[in-house]
Amino acid sequence: MDFWKRPYLLTAIFLVLLSLFLRYHFLPFQNGDLLMNLDWFIFLQQNGYKGLANSEFSNYSPPYLYLLLILSFIKGELPPAIGLKIIPSLFDLLSAFSIYKIARLKLKSDMSFLLAAGFFTLPTVMLNSSGWGQVDSMYGSQLLLCLYLLLTERPFPALAVFGLAFSFKLQAIFLLPFLGILFLRKKIYWYHFLVLPIVYALTMLPAFLAGRSWQSILQVYTGQATQYDNLARYAPNLYFLIPIDYFHPVFEIGMGIFFVCMLAWAWANWRAKPPVTQHQLVLTALASAALVPFLLPKMLDRYFYPADLFSFVAAIFIPQLWFIPLFFQLSSGLAYTIFMFGMPPLMALPGALINTALVIIIIRQQLASLKAPQGDIHAQSDQ
Repeated sequence: MDFWKRPYLLTAIFLVLLSLFLRYHFLPFQNGDLLMNLDWFIFLQQNGYKGLANSEFSNYSPPYLYLLLILSFIKGELPPAIGLKIIPSLFDLLSAFSIYKIARLKLKSDMSFLLAAGFFTLPTVMLNSSGWGQVDSMYGSQLLLCLYLLLTERPFPALAVFGLAFSFKLQAIFLLPFLGILFLRKKIYWYHFLVLPIVYALTMLPAFLAGRSWQSILQVYTGQATQYDNLARYAPNLYFLIPIDYFHPVFEIGMGIFFVCMLAWAWANWRAKPPVTQHQLVLTALASAALVPFLLPKMLDRYFYPADLFSFVAAIFIPQLWFIPLFFQLSSGLAYTIFMFGMPPLMALPGALINTALVIIIIRQQLASLKAPQGDIHAQSDQ
């Protein structure tokens, strides 16, 4: 086929080039988080592999520190601050590849290339890694790959990849309710979950062999969870509206609401009769990624990142939901401007209102899919 007669592929190439151009211009931007990570890099550069034994210099999980250690071995003209942004940007490529593979399940044309390129050019995806230098792409790319493996009915490798995501960042648990529902619907069995502690232990092993204790390794996430006493640290959810003076008892009440809502949602899914379809899978994954950071207190500005990703996947399978990833880009983007560009904290307010509407729509769509024939309310309209 003539290359010039493939408009989707040509547009995809243009979007990738545009993304690389924008990312290149984001690289010089610095911020407090990046400078902190740079201190970690310098520590590992000075102390080498044995530096991994130190549990005080960083509050991030060891797998990220391994990447910083590898970066410290690279000699040449690459400034460390740029390298810290290139690492998560490479994981964006893995995410785009997963989007391509997921799209191929639905589409058998060059549109899959265009969707992958469009994902690679999403503002929050580019800003998070190439602009901010954050590591959300590391666990986010694993979550997308986990979903792809579940869509293709490969639960063991899917759970292994989820374990890898969890080893990078605690926020991978935003997808745990989704996995729990698949367990209730008998798409995942109990023995599949046995791979999780195995993968986690293997990823932590290099730090342990360097001299770090298992106790300090296991306490990384508990330390992160107790780090801030904000109900919503610029997170676009309704806790943003509540003054910090009411942290207690709002935190306790919020946790109670979270568990009650999760149990009710799990019960509704457990009672569902239609078989689990790909449409149900992507809707349930999106609902999990959106509902958890919306209901939980103490969320940060970047914690809707998985929802940004899975909303894009949902729009691939259900084109009628095209507006959901668009508005997640808007709400997350508004939250990003507070830390990255010094905008007023009130920028999170419209994002919180947008996310409230989006969560309601997503949950209604997901629950409606449980009642439809073959569990897919959009099956006929998509054909």
